[in-house]
This record gives sequence, C-alpha cells and structure tokens, in this order.
Amino acid sequence: MNAILNTMKSEVYKFFLFEKKVCSLLKIDQCHFQIYVRHHGGYALLLRNWIRESYTDGSTVKEVVQTIKESPLIKSELSSFCPNSKD
Repeated sequence: MNAILNTMKSEVYKFFLFEKKVCSLLKIDQCHFQIYVRHHGGYALLLRNWIRESYTDGSTVKEVVQTIKESPLIKSELSSFCPNSKD
C-alpha cells in the first residue's frame, strides 16, 4: 500500500513540476494560476486539465507551450486569469 501511495505522490509531484515549467515559459505565476483555478475555474481549469492530459500523453513542455502560444483562444484568455503573462 505504501508503494502505491509513494507512486501516486511521485506522479502528482512530477505533474506539478511539468505545469511549473509550462507556466514559467509562459511567464505565468504558477501560484496565482493555482489560486485562480481553485476559485474561478473556467478557462483556467480547462487549461490545467489540458496540460495534465498533455503530460499524461507524453507531450513535452515545449510542445505544450507552443500549442498554447499558437491558440488565439487560449492566448487571449491567459490575460484574464494571469495578468503577468506576456507574449
């Protein structure tokens, strides 16, 4: 049972680091992003779920960032929940 819990914790931590790298490359404060997801959901929650799915599917951080940067919808919504994000 402990091995299963350790594996789960490890995967959660790996995703956290993956998301942190994505946020960093997008110049988004990950802490602010987490708070916004928790309190407002919407596009931020959809983006987090999409980042998680990309991570699970084996996409690289650079692939995820490139897709986000190329998506007009996601790019326009970034400013609404992450005021520190820049092009």
